Amino acid sequence: MKRIGDTLIETGLITEEQLKKALEQVNKRGIRLGEALIGMGLISESELIKTLSNQLGIPFVSDSELHVDPSLIHEIPYSLAKKFNVIPLSLQNGCLIVATSDPLNISIVDDIENKVKKPVSLVMASSRRISEAIEQFFSGAEAISQTLKQVQESEDESILDRIESDVSDSQNTPVVKFVNQMLQKAVKENASDIHIELDNLDFHIRFRVDGMLKTMFRPKQHLHPLIVSRIKVMSRMDVSEHRLPQDGRMMLKVEGALIDFRTATIPCTSGENIVIRVLNHGNEFSGLTELGYSQDSIEKVSSLIMKNHGLILVAGQTGSGKTTTLYSILRMLNKEEDKIITLEDPVEMNIPMVNQIQVNTKIDLTFANGLRAILRMDPDIIMIGEIRDPETARLAVNASLTGHLVFSTIHTGTAPEVPVRLQEMGVESYLTANTLLAAISQRLLRLNCPTCTEKEKISEIALKKIRIDFPSFRGKGCPACNRTGYRGRTCVEEIMISDSAIKKEILKNSEASVIEEAAKKCGMQTLLENGIQKVKTGLTSLEELVRVI
Repeated sequence: MKRIGDTLIETGLITEEQLKKALEQVNKRGIRLGEALIGMGLISESELIKTLSNQLGIPFVSDSELHVDPSLIHEIPYSLAKKFNVIPLSLQNGCLIVATSDPLNISIVDDIENKVKKPVSLVMASSRRISEAIEQFFSGAEAISQTLKQVQESEDESILDRIESDVSDSQNTPVVKFVNQMLQKAVKENASDIHIELDNLDFHIRFRVDGMLKTMFRPKQHLHPLIVSRIKVMSRMDVSEHRLPQDGRMMLKVEGALIDFRTATIPCTSGENIVIRVLNHGNEFSGLTELGYSQDSIEKVSSLIMKNHGLILVAGQTGSGKTTTLYSILRMLNKEEDKIITLEDPVEMNIPMVNQIQVNTKIDLTFANGLRAILRMDPDIIMIGEIRDPETARLAVNASLTGHLVFSTIHTGTAPEVPVRLQEMGVESYLTANTLLAAISQRLLRLNCPTCTEKEKISEIALKKIRIDFPSFRGKGCPACNRTGYRGRTCVEEIMISDSAIKKEILKNSEASVIEEAAKKCGMQTLLENGIQKVKTGLTSLEELVRVI
């Protein structure tokens, strides 16, 4: 193998004279040649690493391509990562892929393999990027990683017995600490959900952040019943029931704030899986502006909610922020002179002076039965969490006919599809035409990270789906956004106000596409058009718009 100095000369990065001067520094200071060349400003670190990568046959990972699997952080102790400036990236066929900027240090592989008890394969990356990743991923993760190791080394059966028998006796066990730390980390990461999943091959815990799932931990499979049992105890569930789905709630104080968690279990072939919804009310939007509604849309909504009766429905996929929009509207309407009653499943946020009712199917308090009772309570404004069956749909329409302003959500893709969906539920077209004030549809798009946004290289696939004639921007990835290029989310919306032209199409039982054309002629901006406006202003990327819309 050629010496690195000769290779650098052949590639034209340095001259023979520069190499001689660098070698003098090597002999004088006892440092490596690469360190001397970089210190003298003759080459950059990336040039050196790429040269070494080609010479040694070790893959090179650029700064933008270096993606760390957070669930593998506990594989290498923080002290070892700092000592060798290495970071675990992924696990491929039982082999741990580790990034290093110093592949010539032969003790790296031996020391890591002795520690992790599995084969290690190296890739090369810049020293600065690795150091940055170490601080990013090990910050606050060392304690939780150590706790997870304690769990894996503990007497599993005795811990499980203590959890199931008496929660007060198990406050200091490793599994209790791990679950608490996991919940706290989810809050700090601004996760909306925690997915605890066991399949036939793997046990993994994933967080949903800005609408996207990412794996955070991969505990050993035999720890699954311990973690599940602990969460069941905290959520006041039946720990001994493993065959039926269960729902529960728990609360935990995180940095002085009381956080509400909604828990749901479901039995799968490989074991019980759990999803925990994180209800961090401190992160709730205080209004439509914060949610991302345009000024024109806010003015339309403000005008609509001044009506004293009628039906306003918010449509969209699960997790598109429909409930948050309804809460924002209720806050706008919450005045002393109006009585507001809500029927929800579940009640996700308490609003002062609003009568909120929790649906409970176990005692037959369904949306339909609850709505019948509400109408006897002299309400002015009614909010129904979701219209999901024909009976609730008909009751909601009748309530709006009898002088109430009714809000609800409904599962359709676009606003023009709402009257079609009501028709499918058995609501007569003349009732829909007379009661539906407006249909709102929305989606959530990830926002470009303000720290690392740059001009986007648009793929041909994206351009085929959405053609634009202006530059698009997106985040390239940095520590502030966990290398995703996105931080936070905003709303894209379409508001279809039911005017005479739209009512005419509803009465004719027209298809959604026909109703959409009528709405566009009346000035409705579609989800796509609204999203393009946000791409144009640099709030989000064309890639994200294509993904969501």
